[in-house]
Amino acid sequence: MAAARPARPVLRAASRPPARRARHAASPATPDSPDELQQVFAAVARYFALLAEPTRLSILHAICTAEQSVSQIVAATGASQTNVSRHLALLHQAGAVARRRAGPSVYYRVADPELVTICRTVCVQIAARIDAGVPLKDDLLAFAGRPAR
Repeated sequence: MAAARPARPVLRAASRPPARRARHAASPATPDSPDELQQVFAAVARYFALLAEPTRLSILHAICTAEQSVSQIVAATGASQTNVSRHLALLHQAGAVARRRAGPSVYYRVADPELVTICRTVCVQIAARIDAGVPLKDDLLAFAGRPAR
């Protein structure tokens, strides 16, 4: 009699209906091994690292509804052009934003709408907690597995 496989964490694309999941067997929604799961976690960490800087969040906010030139983004964020350009280059390299040149100007737009959805969801939740006077630090430290100070 074969031993039962131990349960493993499962990651699924929550928005993908089951019927569609079955048709795309070549690109599984669940990792098959702990190594694959670690690869997924590493990729997710890199994805979230894009959101770990307030200036990048501000830039994404500036372009989430419409394409903007670098000078428009600078005006909207209040950051220096050098700083905005550095963050835009990183976001572009990661595939989060797309750019096009029109004469002397470069225009940026969001290339990954899921990134905007994630940002908006988290920002709304955090803003609601701040408005309600709910402390964030202890909760975030607890989530990270660290003791509160």
